[in-house]
Amino acid sequence: MLMSTPVLRRRFTGVVVLLALTFVLATSAVGDIRGTDVVGDVAVSSSGALKAVAPDLVTPSAVLETADGQVLWSRNADDRRAMASTTKIMTAIVVLEAVADLSEKVTVPREAATVGEADVGLRAGQNLSVRQLLEATLIHSGNDAATALAIHIGGSVDGFVRLMNDKAESLNLPNTQFTNAHGLDETGHRTSAADLATMARYAMGKPAFREMVGSETVSVSAGGTTKRFDATNLLIGSYDGATGVKTGWTNDAGYCLVASAERGDIELFAVILGTKNENARFVQAKRLLDWGFEHYAVQQVASAETTVALVAVTDFLDRTVPAVVAETTATAVFDVLGPVTSRSSVTLDVQAPVVKGQRLGTLTVEQGGRLIAQVPIVAATAIDAPDRWERFTIGITRFWRTVFGGQLQAEPVTVQ
Repeated sequence: MLMSTPVLRRRFTGVVVLLALTFVLATSAVGDIRGTDVVGDVAVSSSGALKAVAPDLVTPSAVLETADGQVLWSRNADDRRAMASTTKIMTAIVVLEAVADLSEKVTVPREAATVGEADVGLRAGQNLSVRQLLEATLIHSGNDAATALAIHIGGSVDGFVRLMNDKAESLNLPNTQFTNAHGLDETGHRTSAADLATMARYAMGKPAFREMVGSETVSVSAGGTTKRFDATNLLIGSYDGATGVKTGWTNDAGYCLVASAERGDIELFAVILGTKNENARFVQAKRLLDWGFEHYAVQQVASAETTVALVAVTDFLDRTVPAVVAETTATAVFDVLGPVTSRSSVTLDVQAPVVKGQRLGTLTVEQGGRLIAQVPIVAATAIDAPDRWERFTIGITRFWRTVFGGQLQAEPVTVQ
């Protein structure tokens, strides 16, 4: 579908603003706040090498994680903070797990239509599907849509909030507590950058959620007309590989963004909390994601058919079987953590018959003491058991050598 001229103009303007702010903030001093930065699990302040490579960001709290939850970089990631409309990530999770059919109809209650602040103009009494309300909640951050869903699912806002907090507990989010479904400032409504990253990774595992937060626009029927709204996440459609997730702003929270992007087999999640202006959150997320994709990439760590040892076959006097890496293996590597090393653990001997592909050991690939891959080591060839005549001659020879000295079986060899 072709975008309208206003939408194109907005997207172009957003990109220009992002580029301009990138240039301005690139020269900004981050000051003492960098003292809390951590790369992997190492404090940046403890290493001159890390100081040189770590990203410069202007934000009080942030985190960058991989799709499997590995923390690449963080700053005050466990600090408890107001979360604004990033709340709606959990709102959507609870709704999606409660409703089997997203075409299910919802009647908008008066409480939802009058919630205020960011909304999509819903009218009390109108009927929309769960999908339509979720799209309005996630793409344009409609507080009215989020509240309508909360009352529909939970029977009341309070009932829905209990479901949100139950889900937060089940996801092991220690710094998170919800008091509403939309994210407006309220005492006790809080989370952390680390918890938001976990929420986002979990939510993006749901195809409907992923589809919605990757959309650039949403159309909502309200008051007899259909209104088209742009996504609040300016990275969608302007940042290479952007897949989601959610923006937020309140006086207490400042400007917030949970952003995700995917390039090749790598998806990263960046959480930026508390920037001073609206566009800075996008610039900081872009910078953090760029840094992540630069340093976290898929590398080949093992090559198939590489011989790592010659394993003695105990039934013979001098035969060995080559032990080789079973398969070429590639995995994501965070290069900031140092070089990748590998070590093999292979049995010293094996009894015939040996089957081609028989497991003889394991190649362990590590980086900085962290396991990143394990690959089977297998027999490269088959070796049949000796026949009767061979067993007889081998037995006689072994007896002789046992008495007078000599090799009873081949010596295992490690190939360097």
